[in-house]
Amino acid sequence: MDINIGDKVRFLNDIGGGIVSGFQKGGIVLVQDEDGFEVPVRASEVVVINDKPAATPTQQATVARPQTERKPRKEKPEEPTEEDIRIAELKEYYKSKAPSPAPTPRPIQTKQEPQEPKEQEETLEARVIRLEMTVRKLQMRIERLEDAKALRDKTQSSVNRRHEESTRHNEPLEIDLHASELLETTAGMGAREIKEYQLEVVRRTMNEHLRDKGRKIVFIHGNGEGVLRKAITDLLRREFPSCPYQDASFQQYGFGATMVTIR
Repeated sequence: MDINIGDKVRFLNDIGGGIVSGFQKGGIVLVQDEDGFEVPVRASEVVVINDKPAATPTQQATVARPQTERKPRKEKPEEPTEEDIRIAELKEYYKSKAPSPAPTPRPIQTKQEPQEPKEQEETLEARVIRLEMTVRKLQMRIERLEDAKALRDKTQSSVNRRHEESTRHNEPLEIDLHASELLETTAGMGAREIKEYQLEVVRRTMNEHLRDKGRKIVFIHGNGEGVLRKAITDLLRREFPSCPYQDASFQQYGFGATMVTIR
């Protein structure tokens, strides 16, 4: 049966119902109760109530039999689920926090009087469901924001860690070009391949800091035979002619480091 806005419906798996006020994605129907609260339920869990004329004696006899067959189902008690227990606890909590209502005159007892507590419980249950859905959405949003922030902080820290430390202490940026510091292993690499990799590190470092005017960078290449040192100075003179270089502090590095100043 099609469900339209304005239809009067009742819940299949719960007590109560209301007027259809809208729809949401995923087959969710918004049912507005008599207090004006919208309860989200699945379309398969509601049924449209049609106002029909009074049934004839023959129709009443026909309808009476299925009703007697459904009575055992209503009388059979069901074990409460964890969801039922949580809803009951929240109801008691909000009842204790709610202000005491003003005394009202006791209504005249009629056959329909027992329905009043049911309607009140239905209103509290609708409020509990809506609050639980809001809390779940907020928790999911907070988790996504925390994951995104952790990933961003980790990436930023990995890229700028050495740069920030050297800037904080106003010291030159040190780049150790020894193969044991740059490579996890040199297996399968010859001396020429290792030197090309070291020069590529120098080139990449210079390009990353070309905008840091006044920045001093110390390339630690070691004493050795001076092959790597000459290759570095040739690269600086050829590709970065505006950046002067010189031997780094002898007290700290001996003859094993070259310092470049970004201009």
